[in-house]
Amino acid sequence: MKLSSITSYCGAAVLAVAAALATASLSAADSGFNSTDKSFLENAYQDGLAEVAMGRLALGKTASPDIKAFAQHMVDDHGKANADLKTLADSKKVSVASEPSMTDKAKAKMADAKSGADFDKSYADSMVSAHKDAIKLFEKAAQDAGDPEVKAFAAKTLPTLKMHLSMAEALQGKVGK
Repeated sequence: MKLSSITSYCGAAVLAVAAALATASLSAADSGFNSTDKSFLENAYQDGLAEVAMGRLALGKTASPDIKAFAQHMVDDHGKANADLKTLADSKKVSVASEPSMTDKAKAKMADAKSGADFDKSYADSMVSAHKDAIKLFEKAAQDAGDPEVKAFAAKTLPTLKMHLSMAEALQGKVGK
């Protein structure tokens, strides 16, 4: 092959790749979908998995009817929100985790090592903290998301998260800070 043929071939290949990337970027920009929205979907889903996992752990460990009732709310509400979030992520071609993060798994393992009142206090404290973080994440997405469906999902979910925080704080007051 001559040098000029190789140069022409490489130049054509570079142009083809550049055109494909430009087209992909334009279609992503046209849809309003961006990396921040993608991160929100990934983080919100994985955090939801952690809420469900901690709720199930609490259902199995506690003797407190208040903790059990709250934990069941977490399993039910976050399970439903995760199903909706997964559908949204799939429609945006965003892959989400299938299990909680390593950090959340470590927190669950530490909680599992506790029992009785120590577990109940730890669970209530972690639920207050987790819901404060979730509210910040969802408020930002409800305000700043580029994709209207992501923005609507975040806004629709916020009242439930705020209710959970209120419930968690009440629970924390009952089991001690």
